[in-house]
Amino acid sequence: MTATSVTPAAAAGSKFVAYMRLGKARIYHHAYGWVLAMLLLNLDGLITGQTVAAAVLTLVMVCTTQWAGGAADDLGGYRDGSDAQNYAGRPAKTVAKKPLLTGALTETQAVRFGVAMAVVAVASGLLAAFTTDGRSPLSAVLVMLFAQFCSWQYSIGVKLSYRPFGLELTIFFVISCIALLPYWLIAGSLNPEILLTGALVGMWFLMIVFYGNASDREGDSKVARHTLAVLLPQPVFKAVLALLFAISVTLLALLFTTTRFTPVLGLTVIPVIVMHAVQLYYGAVRSDWRKARFIGLSSVDLGCLGLALAFVLH
Repeated sequence: MTATSVTPAAAAGSKFVAYMRLGKARIYHHAYGWVLAMLLLNLDGLITGQTVAAAVLTLVMVCTTQWAGGAADDLGGYRDGSDAQNYAGRPAKTVAKKPLLTGALTETQAVRFGVAMAVVAVASGLLAAFTTDGRSPLSAVLVMLFAQFCSWQYSIGVKLSYRPFGLELTIFFVISCIALLPYWLIAGSLNPEILLTGALVGMWFLMIVFYGNASDREGDSKVARHTLAVLLPQPVFKAVLALLFAISVTLLALLFTTTRFTPVLGLTVIPVIVMHAVQLYYGAVRSDWRKARFIGLSSVDLGCLGLALAFVLH
């Protein structure tokens, strides 16, 4: 074997990494909604031997839905050239996150991976509902299927993210469902606590996406991806960013004043409010969009950790 040859194991490992990059598995933040749903279910006494299978299956559903959606999103960006435009001139380690651009995966391989993950996502979600002995309402199953459809149609097919307000509404709805659906399928109903929790997680992801869209404004505009960052004059867009911050604070206030969680427990989420204020400063004041986006990722970490701590301390 020569020094430049590659062993089958190494090749398989590289391919696995490429598929995980395609599915955006590095964005582990998607699992936070599921974790918070499990904590609320545990508070309600609904994590038992009879529901543990459904809980695990909903985690599989969340992960594979994300991976299928990530593959579909990269396919869309690869086919219309927006990824090539937006990643031009970026460091190699950043471009490596796009395996279709680097050639680590072919388009056919990406399609097969996306379809396989979508099939697993639907199957695991339906099986989770089946294991609850009829407690999962049909409405929850239908919302689950619709959320999965929206995730996969984000950048291809219907191309929801290319339509005015489509990207923003899809992100908020799909990410909120990561918390809502596991709870709803297992508990059989929704309450204000899970609704506010789902809305918060969805809003915090939206606050990442808005700043990312601002940095991608030029590339998105060239391929007619009508994000609000493209459609709105920059002063109006920045005002919307301030509005999102205000909505997030309002949702937190409602969670810790109108539910079983007391204002004292709300002290656990003060760090995320501060972090979002810093994010708003770097975006709306300094127009440092990429830094603001990365601050948003850390904000999701802090916010979900704060909520989890409040739920545990209750």
